[in-house]
Amino acid sequence: MYKRDDYYNSRVSPLELQEYIDQAYPGEMDLVRSLMRHCVREMIVRTRHEVDIANSELWDLNDWPEDEGFGSSDRAHYIRRIIETTDFDRKFLQAEQELVTINRLTECPKNDTVRAYMKMNDKLKEGMVA
Repeated sequence: MYKRDDYYNSRVSPLELQEYIDQAYPGEMDLVRSLMRHCVREMIVRTRHEVDIANSELWDLNDWPEDEGFGSSDRAHYIRRIIETTDFDRKFLQAEQELVTINRLTECPKNDTVRAYMKMNDKLKEGMVA
């Protein structure tokens, strides 16, 4: 049966994630690393994979003009993006795991298949609520 890599997808302690940030992202700006550390402290990200997701959401901050301030609304915007992206990714991974388990797959299901399964589940949930 298909199985994801536990190293990147299993929950680890915030201390281990802080060390992962230091090892994997030494070239990032302090602003990016600070926001990633905040997400770890607040338990927004819980796996190495989610740290990588957070970093991808913060890439454009590496070009942030030094003479321009970074206010609380900017911070809230980027943290909200990370929360939305990690939430979607968690749902995607759960749907993928359900497909693997139900169908006893030996390889990763296609992205489109997982997304279609997610849409189907959402429509079923809407039907149950209505």
